[in-house]
Amino acid sequence: MNPVSPPAPLAVLLSHAGREMGLPQHGWRVTPLAGDGSDRRFFRVRHGEHHFVALLSPRKNPSGIDENDSYWFIGRHLHASGVPVPRIHWVDRDAGHFLLQDLGDLHLQRHVRRSRSRRQLLKTYRQVVTLLVHLHRTAPRGFFADFCFDTPVYNAPFVHQRELEYFRDAFLVGYLGLAVDAEELRADFENLAKAAGADCGGLVMHRDFQSRNLMVHQGRLWLIDFQGMRFGPPAYDLAAFLIDPYVMLSAGLQEELTALYWSAAQRFLGVSRRAFREQFLAVRLCRNLQVLGAYGFLGKTKGKKDFLQYIPGAWRQLLGLLHGPCGNRYPRLTRLVTRAAGVVEITRKAGA
Repeated sequence: MNPVSPPAPLAVLLSHAGREMGLPQHGWRVTPLAGDGSDRRFFRVRHGEHHFVALLSPRKNPSGIDENDSYWFIGRHLHASGVPVPRIHWVDRDAGHFLLQDLGDLHLQRHVRRSRSRRQLLKTYRQVVTLLVHLHRTAPRGFFADFCFDTPVYNAPFVHQRELEYFRDAFLVGYLGLAVDAEELRADFENLAKAAGADCGGLVMHRDFQSRNLMVHQGRLWLIDFQGMRFGPPAYDLAAFLIDPYVMLSAGLQEELTALYWSAAQRFLGVSRRAFREQFLAVRLCRNLQVLGAYGFLGKTKGKKDFLQYIPGAWRQLLGLLHGPCGNRYPRLTRLVTRAAGVVEITRKAGA
């Protein structure tokens, strides 16, 4: 993207940060960056040898803990735990202004697409697993519920409302236009929420551990977008990373990386291999439903059409999961998804 004049909030950020950090207050070269699915705005700012990423995130909760507070608390905590996250050079949490370490533009999604062989791809993903294990092993120490702006625990009520009902409302009803009442899926959703939201024993999860939230910079991986971290099953992050529709890993590679994760993490997870696999299956299904809800909402309701291209891949994974490992555990959901498959195909061909 071409440089632009800084919007007023960014000019204020650069002025305040520059004064406090001893940096120039004027003459910054500003380039807008593509953001995530949220309404936050990112900019690369340069002045001579100085370069940062500026984040503008207007505060939504003036009286209590806000997303900006979580970004600050969790970012500092992860940095202290040795997890590679961008350094926060300067912050005004009330205004939602951050000046961050510049990690470049290479997301893992783009990096793996450049991989020329399975061997090269496997090497990269082994590094991802190593990072994930390090996160899950070290981050629980000193992590507090007060860090979390959006509920501190991934439990059954959260799963039911924020992932399963989100899929029904945002994807089946909102995106596909199907008339699906909450009661139609309640029994399956309650069973799935209970399985996915079982007590995690004080362990933590990132909750959006996927290729667009991993950066490749200076020969190593960096984790971003961590403000939604909370207490919850580490298996969820593994599932999110493996079924990531942005890259679509093969089933064989998914199995190989699952075994690698278990081998490295079993010492601190505190569960049997069978119990881990059972919860992994449940959270994998929940994650699959959640991303479809997100793509439907972002693509149709928010008008961010780029997300629609990832629906077919996520949908194929959902069909494979329900007709494969999940067996007959969720019969109502399986029947509905099977019936809706034709609607998804029609929607895809129409480019909706």
